[in-house]
Amino acid sequence: MPAFLILVIVFTLGLFAVDKYGLFGLFGGDIMKDIPTIAGGDSEFAKKYKDSKRVNVLLLGHNQELTDTIMLGSFDTELKRVDVISVPRDTYYERPDYPGAAYQKINSVYKTEGVEAMAAAVSEVLNGTPIHFYEIISDEGVAHIVDAMGGVTIDVPMDMHYTDESQNLYIDLKQGTQTLDGERAVQFLRFRKGYPTGDIGRVEAQQNFLKEAFKQSIGFGFPKVARTAVKEVETNMQLKMALRLAGKAVGMTTEDIATHTAPGEASTFNGASYYLVDAGRTAVLMDSIYGMAPTEE
Repeated sequence: MPAFLILVIVFTLGLFAVDKYGLFGLFGGDIMKDIPTIAGGDSEFAKKYKDSKRVNVLLLGHNQELTDTIMLGSFDTELKRVDVISVPRDTYYERPDYPGAAYQKINSVYKTEGVEAMAAAVSEVLNGTPIHFYEIISDEGVAHIVDAMGGVTIDVPMDMHYTDESQNLYIDLKQGTQTLDGERAVQFLRFRKGYPTGDIGRVEAQQNFLKEAFKQSIGFGFPKVARTAVKEVETNMQLKMALRLAGKAVGMTTEDIATHTAPGEASTFNGASYYLVDAGRTAVLMDSIYGMAPTEE
């Protein structure tokens, strides 16, 4: 599941708390002064946009410690806009100290070196974009959150069938619009073999799921969803900061969320399949997001 759903849930909390409790008057001042940087802080990109009011959160969804969902959630605290940039799990990321094709894929970095190394890798792939926070969630955590929401209604674009006993992965979904419970939502989000574009198809499905989950999470059952999310997510974001960010997000709708994928193409070499990110096009994308100019997409 896109871990960014959790960030959206925290933001959405502001829609309720600000009206019910008036909490956000307690947290004034320039929020950017209190924002840490865990990766990319010394990059040329960070220097170029040093006055930006964007807060960037690395969002990782993992299974067996491999981060099969990798996103950067970039929140413009002034314009109240969120851009979600997906990095395909098979993105080629050279790691000389870890021989073997599997270790040259970016989704292996978290398992072998931890979240800070993963943040550094994603920052590098995304043109040196600074990363301030991280949020990590497992497949099991995803299922619990979706169940707390009462399921997510989504259009399953095709019959989805796949079995991989080594991963304890069993996918069996029928085509059509339906409400997925937690277990079946994880199946939908992990399916990739049936898309003509492979993992890019799955990335697009995850992004669509994100938007639908955001729309459907807003309601009287939200406090239960928020409580579940807090228990299931590992993050370096303190509660006070989450509340301050939530205050900045009051009034957001799905129209304020844009999704992107790091530009590139699939390739096969050294006996393995990779996704090769195009550095030039990615630089244009990130500049466009920060400058709010039209992107290629």
